[in-house]
This record gives sequence, structure tokens and C-alpha cells, in this order.
Amino acid sequence: MPVLSVNNLIDEATGQTNRAVLRGLVHRRAMADYGELSPRAIRSSQRYYGPLLAQMLCGWRQRNGKPVAYVTVSAFGASRDGVRRSQF
Repeated sequence: MPVLSVNNLIDEATGQTNRAVLRGLVHRRAMADYGELSPRAIRSSQRYYGPLLAQMLCGWRQRNGKPVAYVTVSAFGASRDGVRRSQF
């Protein structure tokens, strides 16, 4: 059984998610927060670890020279002729 630590969520050699560690962390958090392993408690715990896991995967990809998809959000979108922007 691997050590249940956030640092062990990503396998450093392959960049894959260590599902055994993720499952253990999710169950441990569900028991700590709700005192039971109901589906609601497990989903809530999964929502906690989702963004953290995405950040860790992005960091692994950057460290290993893999491409990372970024999204640019602008305030107004693409400018085009003849399109009037709202005036506030």
C-alpha cells in the first residue's frame, strides 16, 4: 500500500495519477468531514482533490517538457469591423 500523501498523487516516472492513493485520500477526507462513506461524502471529497490533481499534473508536464494547454480569456473577445460593443 502506498503512503497516503498528496505528494504521492502523481507518479513522477510516468505522470499518471496514482489511483490507489487518490482513493485512500478521498475516503479519508470523507470520513473526516462527514463521518461516513456515503456517495455524497465521496463526491464532495473528489471535488476537493480534482483541482489539486489538475495543478499537480500541469506542474509535472511543465517539469518534463510536455505541452500544456492554456486558455486565454479576454474581456471583449475578438474585435471585428461592424460589431458594436456595449457602452456602459
